[in-house]
Amino acid sequence: MQTAGGPPPPSLGRDAAMQYAAWFRALAEPTRIEIVSLLARRQEPMTVGQIVGAAHVGQSTVSQHLKVLAEVRFVLVERRGTAHYYRLNEACVDGFPTAADLVVGNHPPAPAGLSQPACDPPANRPAPAGGAGGIAIRPMEPADAGQVLAIYQAGLDTGQASFETQAPSWEEFDAGKLPGHRHVAVAADSGAVLGWAAVSAVSGRCVYAGVVEHSVYVDPASQRRGSGFTLLRALIGSTEAAGIWTIQSGIFPENSASLRLHERAGFRAVGIRKRIGRHHGRWRDVVLMERRSPVTGQD
Repeated sequence: MQTAGGPPPPSLGRDAAMQYAAWFRALAEPTRIEIVSLLARRQEPMTVGQIVGAAHVGQSTVSQHLKVLAEVRFVLVERRGTAHYYRLNEACVDGFPTAADLVVGNHPPAPAGLSQPACDPPANRPAPAGGAGGIAIRPMEPADAGQVLAIYQAGLDTGQASFETQAPSWEEFDAGKLPGHRHVAVAADSGAVLGWAAVSAVSGRCVYAGVVEHSVYVDPASQRRGSGFTLLRALIGSTEAAGIWTIQSGIFPENSASLRLHERAGFRAVGIRKRIGRHHGRWRDVVLMERRSPVTGQD
């Protein structure tokens, strides 16, 4: 169960055992598994009625199962007018494999990323790799310019991030990105910038005021820690709060990791723009991805 010569996994502890037992009990029912799976696949909040229609289960049954899942925070509920919407708590779901590893005595993997609100993990749960404090999101500041542009250039150097080949100056970057939607992911212990996300207006016409194009870049040395997903969640939050109804971006089809990340965050592929531009001497396609807010721009 353990790697030869490696340190033993952390002891479980009574509090952790009780928390994990609550998680396991919440999922120890087939219909609840179906509901969790449905919310994971839809990747957007749903009403009880929508869940009933998709799961073909009675409303009272669905409501009871949602109550159980909400008690352990696998599912979160938000009120919009007179309706209640339910969504999957990514923080809780990301922690579930870690719980299973600890219970059976394995070294747990680093969580893939935590979205707010957190799932109230036990105090002795292992911290994500790279720092005891994990990942924090804060607004981008001018002092971040050097790290932001270095991460930008590192992404461009892969040849899979953009048609651009050279990161702009900070002045150009600052002029092209909308204020209020510039986020950086930082290591909570050191403050080092792990990645960033920002948006630009797609048009100066007032009818497109709620449509933006976004960019998200993660330091190659800090990938697979959940920074990209956490940044997208922050971006969705800030844009919806500002009344923006659509976030879009063009992604190379070869960049499968970015496509999966965006699908997980609720984006969908609108279509493929064939041979839309030349990059390093060859024509390339672009997948147009977008996320339409279920909250903003629906009236």
